[in-house]
Amino acid sequence: MIDAIQINAERLTQKLEELRQERKEAFTTEIIDRYMGGFHSNKAVPASDSWNAQFGKYLKAHESELNIREIAAKQNVSTNGSTTTSSLWALHG
Repeated sequence: MIDAIQINAERLTQKLEELRQERKEAFTTEIIDRYMGGFHSNKAVPASDSWNAQFGKYLKAHESELNIREIAAKQNVSTNGSTTTSSLWALHG
């Protein structure tokens, strides 16, 4: 299990602002893609060990500070030719 992931809050806030200029909603996968410069799919990795899942938990725990709100969980999305699940976030602004 991952003890913690490190998130640069200033960078994440900046990337969320960029997304807000383009749309009102974004999937966790899209936020990761913007924050990291790409999205890496974790194949056969349990959620407890997945950096992507931990990032989603970070978003959920910091909704208020990030001015976002989870509006749907476990949505099937296609990214990089594979299907995964992702939360959908309202990007308040």
